[in-house]
Amino acid sequence: MISKKAIALCATVGVALTGFAIATPANAEPVSNSYVAVGSDTLEDVVSALANGSSLSGSSVRSTTLGGATVGSFDATGTAYITTRPSGIRFGRPNGSGDGRTALLRSIDGVATYTSGTAGAPVVAIPGQVDIARSSGSGTVDAAGSLIQVPFGRDAIAYAYDSASTDALDTIDAPTMLSLYTCSVRTLGTATITPILPQAGSGTRKDFMSKIGLTDATIGSCVTFGQEHDASTLAVNSIMPMSVSRWVAMNTGASFPKLKATTVIGSLVAGTPAVTGTGAAMVPNQAYYNDSVWGRDTYLVVQYARVDPTNAAYDSQLAALLDPTKGTSLTNSQTTFASKAGSLKKKFGILAPSTTTAVRISK
Repeated sequence: MISKKAIALCATVGVALTGFAIATPANAEPVSNSYVAVGSDTLEDVVSALANGSSLSGSSVRSTTLGGATVGSFDATGTAYITTRPSGIRFGRPNGSGDGRTALLRSIDGVATYTSGTAGAPVVAIPGQVDIARSSGSGTVDAAGSLIQVPFGRDAIAYAYDSASTDALDTIDAPTMLSLYTCSVRTLGTATITPILPQAGSGTRKDFMSKIGLTDATIGSCVTFGQEHDASTLAVNSIMPMSVSRWVAMNTGASFPKLKATTVIGSLVAGTPAVTGTGAAMVPNQAYYNDSVWGRDTYLVVQYARVDPTNAAYDSQLAALLDPTKGTSLTNSQTTFASKAGSLKKKFGILAPSTTTAVRISK
């Protein structure tokens, strides 16, 4: 790894549907004139760049509907409440993948049970307020589910720590990580380690815990909690899960850097660094992203009926926006030309997903 010393949709499963198959830096808040996206912190900046338009790839790239309407993508953090439609309903900001998918479900069914992870947020009905949920991990696969997750891009999970920490933090395997988060092991080398987990509702938290075998019931009393991917106050000998794509984007300048100059990234795969290069030249390590445990696909989640051409609720504009064969769609991963969405995603550390097969989920 790079030394820390060196860097301080059809009803039948499996049927092709309009280009994909179905199988069993800070922005002002938008007010959407078409589709609304909420949810994952991991994907907020790259989706916002696609929605708002960006030239980071060397060419102007913007994902719009066929009619030229723009997408409104709301960050996971910011003000406690958001209003997504003109004269729309004010509701608690969805913070994380789980919050985003829940908001989408409540937007579909209109049941007055939505409350975000925001402390004190009221329970409200939010019919028609959300169209797309950003999700850094998979939902609950269900062949009859009312939602469908469309692959957006490839990411991976690593962890962040301070370069002044013990050298034992350079590479940590899954069993050792589990011992740290259950607090059955408190020290590595001669240092006492403080493990940090992201907020509840975070897709990165859910994936990280699943991969090391940690459950809510086994989280140790030594664990502290914070907003995912915010390493701006990360102390010496503390560790926190980190999306590699977010890490790349924060180092290249594509995203606001929520980190200190001394913050570095560790590897969970022995002998394989999560990234190569430094600063603006940093890129994801494809070998790390390919890892069967720590690599992961990310998704955009929508109502299944709206991308099923056999359904009366079918929305051709939304389906096209999620069609990976279209150069400027949200799910395009082509990098041959700078004008393609895939080229812009790469600047944010997002590579092509392992599959373009969309899967129905229940939540």
